[in-house]
Amino acid sequence: MIRLFLWVSAILLVAFAAARLADNPGAVTIDFAGLRVYTSFASMVLAAAVVAAVAAGTVWLVGWIRRDMPVLGKNAEIKRQGRGLKMLNQSLVALSAGDHKLAKKLVEQAEVLLPPQPMVHLIAAEAATRSGDHKAAQARYHALEKTEDGRFLGLRGLVQEARRLGRENEALRLARTAFHENRKSPWVLKTLFALEVAAGNWPEAEEALAKVSREKLLESETVTRHKAALTFAQATEQNLKGDRDVARKTFKKTLQLRPDFAPAAAALAKLEFASGNKKRAEKIVKDVWSRAPHPTLAKVYKELDAAESGADWLKRVRTLTDANPEDAQSMLLVADALMDAREYDAAKPVLEKLTREAPTRAAWQYRLALAHALGENPDPIEAALAHAEDGARWVCTDCGHTPKGWAPLCGGCGAFDSFRWHAGEAVAHARKDPGEAPIAMLVGTSGTPLDAVVDDEDAERLGA
Repeated sequence: MIRLFLWVSAILLVAFAAARLADNPGAVTIDFAGLRVYTSFASMVLAAAVVAAVAAGTVWLVGWIRRDMPVLGKNAEIKRQGRGLKMLNQSLVALSAGDHKLAKKLVEQAEVLLPPQPMVHLIAAEAATRSGDHKAAQARYHALEKTEDGRFLGLRGLVQEARRLGRENEALRLARTAFHENRKSPWVLKTLFALEVAAGNWPEAEEALAKVSREKLLESETVTRHKAALTFAQATEQNLKGDRDVARKTFKKTLQLRPDFAPAAAALAKLEFASGNKKRAEKIVKDVWSRAPHPTLAKVYKELDAAESGADWLKRVRTLTDANPEDAQSMLLVADALMDAREYDAAKPVLEKLTREAPTRAAWQYRLALAHALGENPDPIEAALAHAEDGARWVCTDCGHTPKGWAPLCGGCGAFDSFRWHAGEAVAHARKDPGEAPIAMLVGTSGTPLDAVVDDEDAERLGA
């Protein structure tokens, strides 16, 4: 209503001005370059209005050509890009719904309508990956890497493809390049660490772990445990190469980081004993046993005086187990020493308590040997032994693999520092999604098992 009122008012104003000019046309004389022009004021106003109208029409026509004219107008381009963005959104929805074929078709149509942009390559690469066309996905990731905004995403996709194909060296090179692109990305830090570990580059892995720690991507306790695993791996390599003095220092560093780590304590005790430092080796074993009894420590402790009598061995065992006599490993070791010393009557209450509190296969085997030595009926013990749980062991918390000894990498799934010591209890494990897995699980997510730096035989030889 207001607009109509304004239009009517403007028309009346123009009509009033035109009437006034018609009634009073006036006279205008223009002298220019020897020419004299006579006209009325009304004619001059009309001429000016015509010129203004022509100018306005010209401006409108140029604007229409630039904006709305088919093919050449900007609005046509905007509409074309709008259709492209709509198809791009539809392709993303199709991809989320699992229809990768439709997603691929839509993103290819969107690519024709849209200017070059990373999102097109990203969706096309994901659609190609889901359809099993890894060659096309790799081409898309290469194209994405060449864009300014999508370079990091392209590198990430190429790393995944390289790991899928088992090209760990190429994946490591790409991950290092991605790190230079984005030094604070959680993905690149974790992946770089995992690949350095898989390659056995322990110093580089330690540097990557330090970066992960600075960004607070892992809890401090986990970081410390990983550092201990890395230093143990370095010490093991040094020991295998014959650098015993360097290995001894590195094993000590491992125990500083993780004082209850039996494999490091056993390896260090063996080095000290080989160097003639028997008392120091005994002290190392006793210190770690007081924190976490472990059969590997018992084996090393026995080797420190292999020629001793059964009574002397029993005396040393009691000295070792005084700090935690109720622990299952301590009771098992005491029972072994008592059986070795032929003190069967003393061994019986120890083994009865052990089979009640920790009825592992090893405990029942000792109990069966005692039954034979005392002339008891072995049938009920053999029945219990048949259903007994396995004894204390290392178990991968990711895949459940149980090696003979500890190693930095799981031989079953390639996970780093995933072994935990279990004293016969049931172990729950479930394969985690690589996107949600902590750093310890990322080493082997490429699908190709990775060999540990220390295989089972070497780990057992080093006392792991």
